[in-house]
Amino acid sequence: MLGKTLGGRYQIVKHLGGGGFGQTYLASDKQLPGNPLCVVKLLLPKGTDATTLEVARRLFDREARTLYQLGSHDQIPRLLAHFEEEQEFYLVQEFIEGDELKLELSAGNGLSQTKVIDLLMEILKILEFVHQQDVIHRDIKPSNLIRRKQDGKLVLIDFGAVKQVSTQTINTEGQTSFTVCIGSPGYMPNEQLGGKPRFCSDIYAVGMLGIQALTGLSPNGLPEDPKTSEIIWRDRLPAEAVYAPSLLDVLDKMVRYDYRQRYQTAAEAIAALQLVDAELPTQTFTISKDNIPARASASPVSQTTDKLRSETLTFKQQATEAFGENSSRPQGELRPENALSDQQTMLENGNNIREAHSDLRDRKPSIFKFFTKPRRAIAAGASIATALALASGIYYFQTLNRPWDRVENISLANTLSGHLGQVYSLAISPDGYTLASGSLDNTIKLWNLPNGAPQRTLMGHSDWVYSVAFSPDGKTLASSSADGTIKLWNPSSAKVRTTLEGHSDWVFSVAFSPDGRTLASGGKDKTIKLWDIRTGQLKNTLKGHTDFVSSVAITPDSQSLVSGSKDKTIKLWNLARGQLLLSLSDPSNYPVSSVAISPDGNTLVSSSFNTISIWNLRNLVANCKGAQACLPVRTLSGHVDEIRSITISPDGHTIASGSLDGTLKLWNLQTGELKSTISNQLGFVDAVTFSPDGQLLVSASKADNTIKIWRSQ
Repeated sequence: MLGKTLGGRYQIVKHLGGGGFGQTYLASDKQLPGNPLCVVKLLLPKGTDATTLEVARRLFDREARTLYQLGSHDQIPRLLAHFEEEQEFYLVQEFIEGDELKLELSAGNGLSQTKVIDLLMEILKILEFVHQQDVIHRDIKPSNLIRRKQDGKLVLIDFGAVKQVSTQTINTEGQTSFTVCIGSPGYMPNEQLGGKPRFCSDIYAVGMLGIQALTGLSPNGLPEDPKTSEIIWRDRLPAEAVYAPSLLDVLDKMVRYDYRQRYQTAAEAIAALQLVDAELPTQTFTISKDNIPARASASPVSQTTDKLRSETLTFKQQATEAFGENSSRPQGELRPENALSDQQTMLENGNNIREAHSDLRDRKPSIFKFFTKPRRAIAAGASIATALALASGIYYFQTLNRPWDRVENISLANTLSGHLGQVYSLAISPDGYTLASGSLDNTIKLWNLPNGAPQRTLMGHSDWVYSVAFSPDGKTLASSSADGTIKLWNPSSAKVRTTLEGHSDWVFSVAFSPDGRTLASGGKDKTIKLWDIRTGQLKNTLKGHTDFVSSVAITPDSQSLVSGSKDKTIKLWNLARGQLLLSLSDPSNYPVSSVAISPDGNTLVSSSFNTISIWNLRNLVANCKGAQACLPVRTLSGHVDEIRSITISPDGHTIASGSLDGTLKLWNLQTGELKSTISNQLGFVDAVTFSPDGQLLVSASKADNTIKIWRSQ
């Protein structure tokens, strides 16, 4: 198997392990720059007859869709691909660099109760998300939790549901059964052993892991009460240690033999642990900076924060000025490891100081909260912003408007996978940090644009999502769907703020006015609707198109709206009055698929079938009223199939177009010259957009439902 290339791109470089369910390999992706590593899992069906293979294929596809959905969580590996090759089933997942949790749970050495609470809380929060997707993991154990090297977070791997592909058999009546119980001895409760796992079966596994962390003993070595079948473990605790009785009670309830007596949800267990944490005795320790060993080379963020923070740091609940009022150990995006490194053990202060040190690392001081958003970082001053950007991965706008006129300077920076259907629309937040993608799988996904990590999946539409757009302040995301609705989301919480109902059919396009007051939408019902963002009320309905409205755009001054339609016309409207100013017939005599307006408001660009038209928008507004004819300044040809999307770079120099011919083309807006063609797409290009700093171009590809991020060097 070593050296073999699967799926035309994944070359096997190492065998990682395997068993009755299948084999796991480390592979390199030959289609991405740098050939990044990934994990390939080979699942082996119990039989090779046609009926068994067909059932396995159906089961494999179903479970793969579940893994795609679960991969939207930051602490669950993304499923990059799944395919069948030579009657064998393969999953390709994100490679997580790090160590298994079992290395931290060395035999005979128990962890402190504070660390055990932190450990349980982190696992349960991941599990809460998993259960919200109606999935039972079934195999939670230390070897299936990876401490990610990148940020120290735990990542939950190896979902047992997919193992059904390798354990199902078909009886003589064509019915499916499973030959092996999925789970691991010691972490698997009785009902799961009997083939009837429940959500609280995962709670049992986490509880056993917590007992292992406290006692330093493997669950297999713990006896059961012969009368009650309950685990006997409290007498195995280290004699010299002191534990909160409430913590021991919580663990007892998590591992009850009778599943009805356990916490039924992860949320219930989290709430119980939070009460335990709040009851723990608190002490205050003050550490002078003089007592912290100097590092060989101070990082920029260390130097900056040293100037900003006080001479002493106060720990625990008394330090509310640094940690905020919430004592529930929030997980922040930025932790001050550079200010107090794990290497600075402070052994001379004893165990209490180590506890305080650990507590600081798991909290986010208010000084760091100030710099979590790039726009605030920029406002804080260039030196501080740059230092924090380098230290924490903040997407800081150092250089704007890189040229896109030479194809040899363009490289594929990342490929994002996770949608189960065609990605039809893209939008990037004004700060350049978040990418939103709308798909025909009825969902919107939010991604961290700088590193490509999935953040959230927004579910609420009952049909295809055709368009997404961020408000100018980035606090609202609008989406439109074939279900006839528009939803306004809070991107931070993934909650729907408002659902706008008014269109009688599919809604193809949405656009915010730059002043943030109005949302425009165009739909299959041949109308454009204008909505008040603050109230969610319908302000106006613009009628005039004789076929569906495919695209809408608003000028930078928020005065005018442009719409393109299947009726082969482009219409210009006064936004405030809702008045039609001008109607233009596209010279190609094809439906208008997309419209875009340059950042300076001087130029309108439209696409019709395989051509692009460039219009003098100022001239249209001023001189083309009434019956006077207006023609494009120039028409661009080069695509050989329908153009699905166009966008203009932030500096106004470049047009990017995506087409059903499988190419992205980059044009000089001023001269119309074709500068670059990117052709290594897989299938149709349905959407394109530039990042706000002009350094990245993002495109969506139909054939593999992926998003590609291109960089100009």
